[in-house]
Amino acid sequence: MTERDVAALKEIVRLCGIGADLVNRGHDWYVGDPDNVPGLAAESLVIKIGENVARLSSATTSEHPDVPWSLIKRMRDRLAHHYEGTDYEAVWDTLASDLPVIVRYIESIEY
Repeated sequence: MTERDVAALKEIVRLCGIGADLVNRGHDWYVGDPDNVPGLAAESLVIKIGENVARLSSATTSEHPDVPWSLIKRMRDRLAHHYEGTDYEAVWDTLASDLPVIVRYIESIEY
């Protein structure tokens, strides 16, 4: 595993922690801002996580096929390139349900 891979994995875990902090504020907080600042912050986190996944070497992703690397990258691509029509409930679900699983996968990797 390269130093770049290690840095990307650490950053993914850090960003997932921020996502957990957003989720801990609650769904009412997430949907309650008329300017959608929480949704935009969550969207940015998911994009940044996907960007870090894209930085991983193919050797690292191949060694850990249980992690849904391609799904993470596709979510990033969808959010980054479809500016209108973001489903912020899907983003919330990603933060609340998917990120904890991703963290567990990554924490099981020795790096």
